[in-house]
Amino acid sequence: MKITLFKKRFSILLISAVVVNLSGCSLPMNTSVDENPFEARIGSWINNSEESQKKVDAGLTAYLPLQDPFMSMATRLYLINEAKHHLDLQYYIWEDDAIGQHLLSELLKAADRGVKIRLLIDDQNGTKLDETLIQLAQHPNFQIKLFNPYKYRNFRVIDYIFRFNHINHRMHNKLIVADGTVAVTGGRNISSEYFDASHDFQFADMDIFFGGETVHDANTSFLQYWNDDLSYSIKDLVQPKVKINSDDPLIIIRKKYAESTDFQKIDSESRIIQAQDQIKENLKNRPVKWAKAHFIADSPDKARRTVEEHELLFNQIMNIMGRPKNHMELVSAYFVPTQAGEDYLVGLAQQDIKVRVLTNSFLANDVPLVHAFYQKYRKPLLENGVQLYEFKPYIERDRRTWYEVMTGNVIPAKGKNTSRLHAKYFDIDGMVFIGSFNFDPRSAHLNTEVGLVVESDALQNEISDSLDQYLPQMAYQLKLNEKNEIIWLDHKKDGSIKEYTVDPETTKFQRFIMYTVSYLPIEWMM
Repeated sequence: MKITLFKKRFSILLISAVVVNLSGCSLPMNTSVDENPFEARIGSWINNSEESQKKVDAGLTAYLPLQDPFMSMATRLYLINEAKHHLDLQYYIWEDDAIGQHLLSELLKAADRGVKIRLLIDDQNGTKLDETLIQLAQHPNFQIKLFNPYKYRNFRVIDYIFRFNHINHRMHNKLIVADGTVAVTGGRNISSEYFDASHDFQFADMDIFFGGETVHDANTSFLQYWNDDLSYSIKDLVQPKVKINSDDPLIIIRKKYAESTDFQKIDSESRIIQAQDQIKENLKNRPVKWAKAHFIADSPDKARRTVEEHELLFNQIMNIMGRPKNHMELVSAYFVPTQAGEDYLVGLAQQDIKVRVLTNSFLANDVPLVHAFYQKYRKPLLENGVQLYEFKPYIERDRRTWYEVMTGNVIPAKGKNTSRLHAKYFDIDGMVFIGSFNFDPRSAHLNTEVGLVVESDALQNEISDSLDQYLPQMAYQLKLNEKNEIIWLDHKKDGSIKEYTVDPETTKFQRFIMYTVSYLPIEWMM
């Protein structure tokens, strides 16, 4: 009896101790120290001519939209390879795949030639890269931090149970800055599917290169995150699995990069010539232009729920861009307008303002839960004149991707690759936003975001013309029929139109689940 009672008491004590331990919010001590901003180095960036300098002095920003995945990758590599002093990088996802490892290998080369590198990755990324990152962090020129780390990084379900309010706020930012002077931001994370290099599916996305005085605000934003208490050095969170008895602590990672991956197998001379020719062709068709621009970002305080309303990126966007008077075009991979967003868009359409929205179809959406909450807003938007398009899950491709050309690899199912929309941009009356912000509650209130607003009729017209040209090929057009029911129009290359009366290629069970889930009280998390 006494033994039984003792066991019960001991069990209660043990369980209580475990609960107290798990529910604690403490992380390892953050040993990071605040750093000062790097000095901007103009150098030879953006054709450092007298004319270009005058435009910089006038407060203008050089910009180049990067819709093509090859150009987006080439631009990042250009920034990494041409940087002379320092590189700052900030990403939500950095995968341990061919693209992720290739960019890390190029960053290591930059560090070897004396470039100071600061890499900040959100801890939602996972642990697959931990061993690589902790090895790279041994380099004197390579600093790596994780933002808002999980306390139980290898058993994350525990954080979801006991620390949900902490870890539900993620750093969704995507930014690279070279020498404090030129930068790239947009929707792309560092992973194969964002650069037409995945064997499973490809994301359609949009980035933008920019340079000039606007980059000063990007530098300031990055430093805010880098010095924030939520940014932990990888050395505080991860211990190397292998101890190196060598003068070079990076000997393992150097060997890995020397022997590895697809890009080491390239017939370098011929492939580089091909790449250079493609870059020249793209730049000829789309040269760098100049305009007034604004880099905007959420404060890292948003991740701890202490941000002021005026600091929220969405409010900054609306303050700069204002209310549309003629038209608004919105491209958002994850589109959950909420009732407030529906009222806003309907109000515009009822004032004869053209409103056009492109988002993912159900099969193209990599987060089906988001689609469940989006779909209930379709009919009221259509009834009030908002134009809706949904990205098709398959896009026919008539040529090899840059990745296939460079590596000699062949992506399976070529010509009918699974495709998904990931871009986030919209334009209002001569102003264009390109960044990481989705039109959904998560981007608005939970995750931190960044982006660039460009005041340019030319850029807006370029985007509008592109949508006019490609929407029929890459997206279903949604309409209401005579019965006031939603139909999906699939415009074929031969001019014919196939009509669907339900979400294309979905099953009854999928549609039932979408309908049921849409009534759960979790829209605020989408």
